[in-house]
Amino acid sequence: MDPSYRSRRAELAALRAELHAKGAPIRQIAQLIRVRYHLGARAAYRYAHGLTQQQVADRWNELWPSADGTSAITHKHISYWEAWPLPTGRAPSADTLNRLARIYAANAADLLDGEDHTQAGSALVPGSAAPAPSVASASGTVQVEPSDVLTRVDRFIAASDTLVTRESGYHQLMEDLVEWACRMKRRDILQWLSSAAAAAAAAPILDGLDADERHRVADAVVVPERVDATVIGHIEAVLWRCQRQDDMLGPQAALDTVLAQRSLVRNLLPAVPAPLKDRMLSLYASLSAFTGWLSYDLANYPAAADYYETARTAAHEAHNTELGAYILCNMSQIATWRSRPRVGIDHAVAAQGWAAQTDDLPLQAYAQDVAARAHAMDGNERAALNAIKQAATTLARADKQQPTLVYFYSPGQLASTESGCHLHLDNPSSAERVAEIAMSTINPLFVRNLAMVSLKLGASRLQLPKPDVAGAAAAISAAVRLAAHNRSQRVADNLQQGWQKLEPWHDVPEVQSTRDLMFAYGLA
Repeated sequence: MDPSYRSRRAELAALRAELHAKGAPIRQIAQLIRVRYHLGARAAYRYAHGLTQQQVADRWNELWPSADGTSAITHKHISYWEAWPLPTGRAPSADTLNRLARIYAANAADLLDGEDHTQAGSALVPGSAAPAPSVASASGTVQVEPSDVLTRVDRFIAASDTLVTRESGYHQLMEDLVEWACRMKRRDILQWLSSAAAAAAAAPILDGLDADERHRVADAVVVPERVDATVIGHIEAVLWRCQRQDDMLGPQAALDTVLAQRSLVRNLLPAVPAPLKDRMLSLYASLSAFTGWLSYDLANYPAAADYYETARTAAHEAHNTELGAYILCNMSQIATWRSRPRVGIDHAVAAQGWAAQTDDLPLQAYAQDVAARAHAMDGNERAALNAIKQAATTLARADKQQPTLVYFYSPGQLASTESGCHLHLDNPSSAERVAEIAMSTINPLFVRNLAMVSLKLGASRLQLPKPDVAGAAAAISAAVRLAAHNRSQRVADNLQQGWQKLEPWHDVPEVQSTRDLMFAYGLA
């Protein structure tokens, strides 16, 4: 229990009030309480509503009064049902679960749980700083505590855009929409989407602009000849904001706005004055590349490839060397991710050639970074490690104040890449050591990157000559928590792979805690 509270009841009340203020639905509040305090589902739902056992019993008796007036439900009945499946409890019937579900505004299935083997402190949920097990690594160094990284991310996000505080409500809305769509006929869905698209498409374009900026952009939409440098600057600012949202929350938070902006810019391009043509083309290339990135992160690889190709063509037409090199880096990354390393090498070599013609040192290092990934997957250890070394040397020479297209790239991200290379090259000890460096140095703004390197840390610990199962489970649990902030499909897919690697040790308490955490976040 947090020592700042006098009782667990007070701590629960504060947590419940905080989550209610953030718009979290009852279901998610109950799930978080269940995992954090190691409670059964029925007790967790009661605490989520702030009810005592007697208050639940009173509500039961109001809804279903006994015929003779003498066999009313008491707090003891509620206690017995909550204690099950422990020997001191009594199994609730299906009718009992249905009635409790009505009282708690829940699904009866959510109130049914079995045995709970979770050990105290091993499950991590949003807002909790419970430490993960600390085990000495095979290399003799002390492991990075995943809880330290998670605390940094939680604090960073808590101080960031208010959109983050509505994340729980957003995900509940998505679940409700999916359930609603499943009940509708396909033709009805398409008709509804087509009629809504026209009204919805333009709205996100103006996100983040003040009243004067909105009027200016709207005038440009109506009369394309009114496009000027200020209008372009406004759209560039919205793109930058969308990139920040994606860094923290994932692709779903930005995709609609970016698609609308891209459509707007494409329609304005023919009427743009000649002096602004290259800048507008570069903006179109940037929007296409970012749409490609979002598609890639949503695991829609064919769409990502198409958007990247469009972006590369527009960047070259605009004579934007930096942007062309950056897009080629992205194309290399997606080819390697799809297990096509030699195609990735081709794109990386082209990216290095174009980047060398610029003054953007971080971009040059990033081109060497993606080359290392492709070489490692291709099994060429010497080429991979040489590329890592070149990237480190180039990045060390870069001025931290220098503007760069690869704003996200840092020594921590390079360490993450190096860890992945060592994994491909069957060097788990080196992979673990470098992953720990990456975990402690990557900026907490980049939640997805932290989740990815946490998964690499878990994989490396399982590949050690003597597998560190507890340490791997802690690292993968940290990735689960990070995935709750950033709903990247690639992270979710990698989490599934991480769980498959852990599954042979499913009887280990730390592994069971990881499993429970994945269920709590809807990732299992």
